[in-house]
Amino acid sequence: MIKINDPVTIFANAPTCNNHCFPVIEYTQTYVLPTNDDCVLAVIPVKDYSNPDDFFNKVFGKSTSYKFRKVAEDGYICRPVDVDERNARLDELYTINTSTDERQGGKMNETYCQYPEKWEKTDCPHHFIKTYGAFAPDGTWIGYIDVVFAGEWTNTKHLLGHKQYLNECKRGSFMVNLWFCLVKDIMENHSHINYIQYHLMGVGNPGLDEWKKRVGLREALII
Repeated sequence: MIKINDPVTIFANAPTCNNHCFPVIEYTQTYVLPTNDDCVLAVIPVKDYSNPDDFFNKVFGKSTSYKFRKVAEDGYICRPVDVDERNARLDELYTINTSTDERQGGKMNETYCQYPEKWEKTDCPHHFIKTYGAFAPDGTWIGYIDVVFAGEWTNTKHLLGHKQYLNECKRGSFMVNLWFCLVKDIMENHSHINYIQYHLMGVGNPGLDEWKKRVGLREALII
């Protein structure tokens, strides 16, 4: 269990803040200012690893590492997706969201059935949302992770893969490759980030908790 004793710095009153920052700050505060002492977060403490290779070698077991490399060899590509590209590929994003009406044993939230809205570019370096995408060998967008950045903290808001491609990717899970892409990008290009969070531990399908642990997320409490 990780115990985070110091106040989490999210720069809620940064001079660069604008109207786009407020939803990001509000969303982050629901986790970093918990009202429930039993709220167990799923977190990667970034500074525990010297670089992405160190994270990969320490976190991914032999089986996961082997499958990761096979998925990459099969031609699946994972990379950041900027706002312009996201806005130009909303049909594919919508197809991912609606590729199944049930995940982790539960019905999908109705918001995923709505056609996604375009995002506006933001210029605050402290508060923004960044998308990471997984692409099939033919270039089709098949999975994504939306990550909320706020000061030293990031929180995974959406993590979804296209159901058909998840079933067809026989030699591993491209979502594991996508997760490492996220971690690698944060370590290399966002050095101010100290924590990567993906929701909570102990909620939802038990299989999701196992997946979180497999990709390096650990139980954490903010004290």
